Amino acid sequence: MQMSKRERVEAALRGEPVDRVPVSAWRHFVPEEVSAERLAAASLAHFREFDWDWLKLNPRATYYAEAWGNRYDFNDYASVFPRLVDGPIRSPADLDRLAPVNPKAGVFAEHLDLVQRVKAGIGEAHFVQTVFSPLSVLAFLVARADQHDADHLVQAHYDGVRCAIAENPQGVHHALSVIAETLAGYAAAAVDAGASGIFFAIVKLARQGVLTESEYAQFGRPYDLRVLQAVQGAPFNMLHVCGPHVYFDAVKDYPVHAINWATLNQGNPTVGAAQCLTQRALVGGVDELSTLQASTPDDVIAEAQQAIRATGGRRFLLAPGCGVSMDAPAANLRALRRAVELPLP
Repeated sequence: MQMSKRERVEAALRGEPVDRVPVSAWRHFVPEEVSAERLAAASLAHFREFDWDWLKLNPRATYYAEAWGNRYDFNDYASVFPRLVDGPIRSPADLDRLAPVNPKAGVFAEHLDLVQRVKAGIGEAHFVQTVFSPLSVLAFLVARADQHDADHLVQAHYDGVRCAIAENPQGVHHALSVIAETLAGYAAAAVDAGASGIFFAIVKLARQGVLTESEYAQFGRPYDLRVLQAVQGAPFNMLHVCGPHVYFDAVKDYPVHAINWATLNQGNPTVGAAQCLTQRALVGGVDELSTLQASTPDDVIAEAQQAIRATGGRRFLLAPGCGVSMDAPAANLRALRRAVELPLP
């Protein structure tokens, strides 16, 4: 019997039989992301164009940092990052003064409006709102305004976090507690506004070469769990652990329904290997950096079907390992969608 999108996703999350594997992909929308109305329309149009089974909202990457006073030039982007103009954190000592903000006001109110607009237009399907981890938000707050191009900006996030931990670890704990308190309130409000749950994104910090596993256990995990605790009643919470060589073992037991990560070509567990590591549903299977971006539709289908075979199609949702590029070929995205309809070779 054919399932609805919502039934299919929920069955996959529970590890029950599905009529076919659920599938989705997501991307940023620039310049639509500066307006809740325009971003809702663009997100829903993408969802409908490719007939995805669920929608992952991609708000602008900086909105959490904006809540604490970072200012950006939205007429000047490097990749998906608007240029940082200024912010309240000039040195690690400034972290001591960070205070909670209203999780339903300002930029958070704008994105609760986004959730409400999407809820009104999506029908019965599940959708999740993106919430960065507290340490990921801190990384945006400690970045310097003179680092704008995408490569340098990401490195500035890493350098800023490491410097803050070295120079003012108690201030880092204070700031993370403040951020976690606010994000927990916001995440709960997003579910109240209609989201099925959150896409909780640890942005390239829980991985080798950035922080040690011990550092992430101290400065990441406790604050992640505070945010996730606030949405435990939601039906669809997904963890995204971003980047190569991630500490998968450090997050495999997070209280979420599903885990999304780069499963291919980045030194991470494959979907087949991950089935032996966690009882969470697995979300991934296709490489967004090479296959979806630069290969052929036939290559996309072959890679997708290999992931389905590796998991047996059980407790598995087909997707890229991260957001696809804004110029990812539409033919490859259609092939990703078509892969779940075709018989396995």
